[in-house]
Amino acid sequence: MNYVISDVHGCYDLFLRMLEKIRFSSADTLFLLGDAADRGPDGLPVLFDVMGRSNVVMHLGNHEDMFRRVIQNWENEPNLTDREAADRTFVNWTERNGGDVTWQAYLSLTEERQRQIRDFLLGLRLFSELTVNGRQFLLVHAGVGEYWVNKRPEDCELRDLIWTRMDYSRAYYTDRYLVTGHTPTVLIDPACRGRIFRGNNHIVVDCGAVYCGTLGCLCLDTMEEIYVS
Repeated sequence: MNYVISDVHGCYDLFLRMLEKIRFSSADTLFLLGDAADRGPDGLPVLFDVMGRSNVVMHLGNHEDMFRRVIQNWENEPNLTDREAADRTFVNWTERNGGDVTWQAYLSLTEERQRQIRDFLLGLRLFSELTVNGRQFLLVHAGVGEYWVNKRPEDCELRDLIWTRMDYSRAYYTDRYLVTGHTPTVLIDPACRGRIFRGNNHIVVDCGAVYCGTLGCLCLDTMEEIYVS
């Protein structure tokens, strides 16, 4: 089976419970659409868990992008503590986007474990296109940016793919489902609080786990929705 989850945001207990509920095995594939860490307490355990599974395909989210940019800045100028506080990316990530808990955990790692995290973040894919049981899917963290019918993801800027907020009242694709995270579904439709949103060929699987305590998962083979709280 092929499963999609997004925006775990450090809720490692929910992540493990979801894998148990779907009976995730070596015969399955899980597409994790980014934002595994930050906000919640256990982002690094989520990342290390994913890194150890060959059948989990992780995508770059805006939080992973901020994390890796900060790591690169730190490695280039590791002793400039004053610069950290002034660095726009560092402040934006740690103070405005819940990255401080992840950064403090990262600093406590050995150099080898830090290197493993860095290399993993630098290798994350931006999107996946696949066909399952005759249904076509485009999987990406946030979306495809400006409205353009059947827009190729290759034509998108990085910011489009990991930061954009889609117009969910419009169908961006006529031949496939656009499956994303990034935007908690309650912000799209209050009736979808803690539930997956579907409409106009959009499927949004960010159920706001770190906010409402519910993690959602979509099975692409059956289109079944699975939840743990």
